[in-house]
Amino acid sequence: MSQEGIEIVPDSAELIFTGGPVLTMDDAAPEAEALAVRDGLIIAVGRAAEVLALRGPDTRVVDLDGRALLPGFVEAHGHPSTMALTLAPPAIDVRPFTVPTGTEVYERIKAAVAAAPGKSVGAYGIDLLLQRDLALPTRELLDELCPNAPLVVVSNSGHAAYGNTAALRAAGITADTPDPAGARFVRDESGEPTGEAQETGAILTLFEALGEDFRDDAQVSAALDWAFAEHARVGITTATDMATDPRNVLALRAAAERTGAALRIRSYLIGTPELAAEPERRFPGHAPASEMFGISGMKLWADGTPWQGSVATSFPFKDNDATLRIGMDHCTHGPMNYSPDQLAELATAFAAQGFPLACHVHGDVTFEAVLDAYAKAGAGDPEMLRAMRPRMEHCGAATAEQYRRAADMGATVSLFMDHVRWWGDVLADDLFGPEVADRWMSARSAWDAGHRVSLHNDGVCSPTDPLSSVATALTRRSHPSGRIHGTSQRLTIDEALRAVTTNPAWQLHLEDEIGMLRTGMRADLVVLSRDPRTAPVEHFREAVEVSATYLSGRRTWSR
Repeated sequence: MSQEGIEIVPDSAELIFTGGPVLTMDDAAPEAEALAVRDGLIIAVGRAAEVLALRGPDTRVVDLDGRALLPGFVEAHGHPSTMALTLAPPAIDVRPFTVPTGTEVYERIKAAVAAAPGKSVGAYGIDLLLQRDLALPTRELLDELCPNAPLVVVSNSGHAAYGNTAALRAAGITADTPDPAGARFVRDESGEPTGEAQETGAILTLFEALGEDFRDDAQVSAALDWAFAEHARVGITTATDMATDPRNVLALRAAAERTGAALRIRSYLIGTPELAAEPERRFPGHAPASEMFGISGMKLWADGTPWQGSVATSFPFKDNDATLRIGMDHCTHGPMNYSPDQLAELATAFAAQGFPLACHVHGDVTFEAVLDAYAKAGAGDPEMLRAMRPRMEHCGAATAEQYRRAADMGATVSLFMDHVRWWGDVLADDLFGPEVADRWMSARSAWDAGHRVSLHNDGVCSPTDPLSSVATALTRRSHPSGRIHGTSQRLTIDEALRAVTTNPAWQLHLEDEIGMLRTGMRADLVVLSRDPRTAPVEHFREAVEVSATYLSGRRTWSR
């Protein structure tokens, strides 16, 4: 049986959806009336009458009642493992989205210290620019809060962490401790560590201070289940774990492969020089979507974050109270984490091992250095590099010309769209000026350059919510002022929906299995409260909600 060229398998379905628009993201058949599922796969998409002909005595029919059915969202750049380790209850979540004032931040930390005297304490999420009354987390202040046990406070961006004296001692960080590659321990004039660690290698070392007090194996397992459920709650069926500590791979794999797991995981390992130096290391290949866990590549951080002043741009940061507060000390340009030669060496080594690369990059100067590194990595075989689909992550200040160059070499881009929602006013008023805010996360330029743009929330760095990314791509409205930054960089609703479904699936080499609704593909589905195409753009965030999520035809969340 077939309908307009779409094959319909002539066996009864386990599950049929009808009664609302089915938005397939498939150019060949962009909309249907019904969809049928069996054995985790889509077996029919088309007219309601024909799909309902597959109903059997045990078929469950879901009446959408006007709601819309779409492919399950794909979080292109998430951090489920970090979310589990830093935010799962009873973690101390002090991000500005949950704790808006600095006073509340330290009240939460004091309460945690009092509740577990002598135990190490970790808190996640301070933001020196959004929590303006927050006293700077110096080692001395943290010593006052927690004098007898390690205390580590991580910035919301994940690019800085602050420890008290006990934390430095427990982690073994002294004046003689060398800086990890691509990272640093901030030191005073005498060379002693101040307690601040910048970038991944240094932050992970400081985290060692928390030891077994932080989470044991059972707690890690429960925390991962919680993080997976949080993704399902917002319609996500597949998430990239974009910076998996190799030490966490077994736990992450076990959580994803557990019966009833709510999320498919694709990991990019933290790409250290040590891993790059292992000539026998080889990429295992992309796992099919039927496998709930797979390794997708290596992650590098070419620079940091504008909220710490650690991105390399051709234009200056402002010299004002805000940039002094984030430690720029009247310097108007931020650094890269690696030299261009170091980046090229790492990219070349990992490419030789067969690993696809994803590189964190914000500044336009850094973006150019990453493109140069990718070009060197693929110099001997440009088509090999293109086939790997090397990724550029975040891309805050990338220019239209740089997007075109990236597209020409086969690189692909994923944008942290909600930078504009949460920090658009900060970019305009505190760090750079309105002209930079207007082109920050320039999604339209990337799309017009030919990229299959994806949008992401960066795990814990903003609330994980693909519909928020879509809303920001449509409006470019900043919170809480409501100001608009860069109308010329808006996407259409169709483009924005593709940026959280089929495009990130392609970036993960899973485009033949997930990201659209087509016969034979995985039945990864999200039910939305209404047709997103008809929702008022200016109120999209309030008007459209996730009603249910299905992973391979199995419901993982419902309202």
